[in-house]
Amino acid sequence: MLFAKLFVTNARSTQKPDRTYRVGNLSRLGPRVSPSGRPLILNKREYSFSVLLGLVTLASVLPLLLLGIVGLSAYVAEEQADQLNRLNRYNETLASAVDRELRGYLDLAEVLAASRYLAEGDLKAFGQLARDAGTRARGHIVLIDPSGQQLVNTRTPTDENLPLTEDMESLREVVQSGNPAVGDLFVGAISNQLLFVIRVPVIVDGEVRYVLSFEPELDVIRKVIEQTFLPDEWRAAVIDGNGRMVARSSQHEQFYGRLTSEEWRAGLQGPYGFIEAVDFEGREVLTSYRRSGASNWYILIWAPKSALNDPLYRSLFLALGLAAMMLLASIAAGLLAGRAVARPIQQLLDTARAIEAGQPVEFQPTHQREANIVGHALAEAARSIAAREQALRKSELHTRFVMRELAHRSKNLLAVVQAIARQTGRSARDIDDFTAQFGERLAGLGRSQDLLVQKNWQGVSLSDLVSAQLKPFVEADNNRVDANGPPVLLDADAAQNIGMALHELATNASKHGALSVPTGRVDIAWGWLPSEIGERGRRLQLQWSESGGPPVTPPKRKGFGHSVIERLTASSLHGTAKLDWRPEGLLWTLEVPEGSITKSEQNEVEASSPTQFETANSVPEH
Repeated sequence: MLFAKLFVTNARSTQKPDRTYRVGNLSRLGPRVSPSGRPLILNKREYSFSVLLGLVTLASVLPLLLLGIVGLSAYVAEEQADQLNRLNRYNETLASAVDRELRGYLDLAEVLAASRYLAEGDLKAFGQLARDAGTRARGHIVLIDPSGQQLVNTRTPTDENLPLTEDMESLREVVQSGNPAVGDLFVGAISNQLLFVIRVPVIVDGEVRYVLSFEPELDVIRKVIEQTFLPDEWRAAVIDGNGRMVARSSQHEQFYGRLTSEEWRAGLQGPYGFIEAVDFEGREVLTSYRRSGASNWYILIWAPKSALNDPLYRSLFLALGLAAMMLLASIAAGLLAGRAVARPIQQLLDTARAIEAGQPVEFQPTHQREANIVGHALAEAARSIAAREQALRKSELHTRFVMRELAHRSKNLLAVVQAIARQTGRSARDIDDFTAQFGERLAGLGRSQDLLVQKNWQGVSLSDLVSAQLKPFVEADNNRVDANGPPVLLDADAAQNIGMALHELATNASKHGALSVPTGRVDIAWGWLPSEIGERGRRLQLQWSESGGPPVTPPKRKGFGHSVIERLTASSLHGTAKLDWRPEGLLWTLEVPEGSITKSEQNEVEASSPTQFETANSVPEH
């Protein structure tokens, strides 16, 4: 009874015996009744020995697993805090360096502001002193009165006709407070460049008589950033009080003076903190900001979240991987122990599921006699059912394919015949001319169709197509036609289109061209050209070259054949065609992309037999 109960696990229960065999249904296992004929009552939940032993193992490992998760969570929190501290430490270092640079300029400006020449009002002497000091200090010095009028400017050789200063805001701040200040970026009146200034008051007799401004070189703050070590992919920048970029560790020239977004500037709350944002390079970053102690500027250091989190993720994945391996190893041990007990029964269940899925069944004998008897019976039944189903599917698929292919090819062929008839009728002089031309073109089309039928519509060799289309116009042993080229396999549409073009060329050559006289000859060559820019795959070039025939002149009247050769064939295959009416003979060149003549990789391996028109001097095909 135990064997019978496990065997019918997962099968659908029925009240009436069901002895039918349906694909994909466990009803093929037979009726769900006991040997006595009474229906089996199945438990709602049943588990195999392997699963039960695996659950016991999991229960023993679960406390350790939960403890590991708690420890891992604490580790993750600690690592994230460490990343923030690391970002903040780098910012503190850079902010200190920037402040040292600014304070150095403030000290220089205060020394110059204490000059006795300013106390005495000797601006000429001070101007000379300022020019000497500015050259050594790598900057420019400007002396301004409280109204904003520049009195001395080391950017000019003389101090005559100097303009008003452009940065009146920082000037008023210094005049009103009597304290030094570092200004924001502004466009200089003389330099016409974005710059910043260090302003200090010049106090004479207890009042601010002048304001001395020092304009450092534009890249001084950028050099400070460059001298500060930053990890890979990290960026640093300094912005002024208005949110404009003063310096940047990368792409400084591109972003210098650019205004940061108002939304981003609103996030700068307090003397320091962190902001999650997207930088100018489009990366999601974590930014540490800190206000300068010497100005109202902000020093920024940011790093991509991916760079910050990668070490954490690697450690996390390693820990998770080890935990998963331990868990899997424990579960596997339980499952393996259970399989040693339940293997024969499990093998029967696998056989039943394989039959349900319609898969082949091969039952391997076990150490249990009853399981072997049932298993072999199931395997034999599965093979019989699979054979019948496979034969039925093959027959149905073949029938559908034949019907679809027949309908498709018939429609295509009728459309081509209709187009040939319509175009031939337009160019024919009378009914006899129409009958002759139409018949010849149908014969050419028929030769292409014969080749396709011989190959089961799987493709036609270009060499065979040339042979078939020129055969009615030359003798088989005639050396007036030479066809040469690598193996090329054409699909049905390409074979029809190129075949019509070859027929029209051969017809024209036999009536008016090289094949109309005994001395004329035709050379047909094809090969692969490299793809052009923007194209995928190679291009096939096919050339028809006539020589030795009557002198050639362009036709005065262009009929359907001319349209096929010059336009229709190339258009149908998404390529180009060119007609060259050379006096010594017609030259026709067709170039089409590989994808327009075949939809497979057959051109890489398909071989083609030599044409019947090769001469002793022709290069044989391989």
